[in-house]
Amino acid sequence: MYIRKSHQRLLDLCDNKTSFTKTFERFIAEKEKPHNLIIKSKGNHLWCTFCHHNFVAQAKVNGEIKCPNCKQKLLVKSNRLTYYEFKDNVQFLDKVENTLILRTFEICSCYSKNKVTHHLTEFMRTIIDDNKSTDYLSNHLNSFLGYLHIKYSIEFTHWRKSSSSYNCLGITAMICPYNIKSVLKGTKLEYSGLEKLISRLDYIYFLDYYYIAHIPSFEILIKMKLYQLSLDANKFYKGTSFQNVFGVSKTFYQFMKRYDLNYKQLEVLRLIQKEDITLINNLVNIHDLDKLSEYVDLEEAYNKVLCKTNCSEYEYLDYLRMAKTLQYPMNNKRVLYPKNLKKAHDKVTKIYKVVQNEMIDKQIQERLKELNKMTYKNSKYVIYAAPSVASLLDESKQMNNCIKSYCEDYGLGYKDLYFMRKLDNPSKSLVSVEVRNNQIVQARIYDNDPPNKEQWKFLNKWQSKVLSKA
Repeated sequence: MYIRKSHQRLLDLCDNKTSFTKTFERFIAEKEKPHNLIIKSKGNHLWCTFCHHNFVAQAKVNGEIKCPNCKQKLLVKSNRLTYYEFKDNVQFLDKVENTLILRTFEICSCYSKNKVTHHLTEFMRTIIDDNKSTDYLSNHLNSFLGYLHIKYSIEFTHWRKSSSSYNCLGITAMICPYNIKSVLKGTKLEYSGLEKLISRLDYIYFLDYYYIAHIPSFEILIKMKLYQLSLDANKFYKGTSFQNVFGVSKTFYQFMKRYDLNYKQLEVLRLIQKEDITLINNLVNIHDLDKLSEYVDLEEAYNKVLCKTNCSEYEYLDYLRMAKTLQYPMNNKRVLYPKNLKKAHDKVTKIYKVVQNEMIDKQIQERLKELNKMTYKNSKYVIYAAPSVASLLDESKQMNNCIKSYCEDYGLGYKDLYFMRKLDNPSKSLVSVEVRNNQIVQARIYDNDPPNKEQWKFLNKWQSKVLSKA
């Protein structure tokens, strides 16, 4: 694909650099260290491929152990191993003619014949403009059967613009943090502190962090040493006080900084208002905490209910809602924190359904004062409004349909439900009818099949003579 002249010039200038900075060389050396093995032989004799130290210790093959000499924690392999590979992506932020270029490399370390050999291959460059970025791939990168791989053994010949077949790249990598501050000097991010965040992270998609760093609150959060919260900088743009911005008192600042809270943890802190990192971590993955907090103390709820195996917060919240509707004493701890949630939920559900049906029945009886005026019949058929919840349950059972699920909507007046029956057999269901705005929206016989022509003829007469005139 065509490469813009200005971009080709930048790529060429990068190629003309004969060496990298010492900071990048230091970074690569650090990342190559874990690309070593502990080789195990009989009698628990171990040998470190990094420092070549021999020692004796208990170690399992495919486990990890720390070399007592170089202090590297390395993978343990049998001395029968003939070949092994490590691969990692690393990145280096460069600047050419005041343009940022993110350079992406693969470190491939190969163990063979008691020796580890490292290969560093640059396979992508990303030219970063203010609002967009453009990826360029080297001839080292190849695609085979949908898999991307790097041929580090071939010579570099050219760059090509990334095409749709490589859109799946989504490269994440470990980025060298040591030169970022100097590279960003003179840019909008000169004082952002992005390098401080990068130094605390491992594998990342750098461009996400680069663009987040442009949000004004990012720099402030970094200066406050709230690094995890800086990743959600867009959520801290309003407010003039600590309380307004973070939703908690400033007295919690040291706690937030000490544990470097992320946004989910902050949301829990807002609810519990306690400096308890253990409790926060226990609650952080529980859904609907804000809704649960309307009924219970979250710490007590976790310790007595939510910590139990197979306990569902959704079931718990459903239980509490029904208990409140049924006017249970919501200051009673036995009600709030049942010992057996499933048993308590099942019991409340049965009572709730009975009470709910009674409430809906009352609503239906009020509606029947008007809907009974819609009753219509001829010499063969009659149609009338559903008189109760029980009748809807019976209709649903006889017709094998879901009309019973409309009970609440019917009681509230969102839709009208009618039964069409034969005059000589009024107890047997024939056609279930739904009406909205005095229009038939659906009519169904057994198993949700449509009515026959004769039945439709009756329904259409009912609509024209009764419904349309209501």
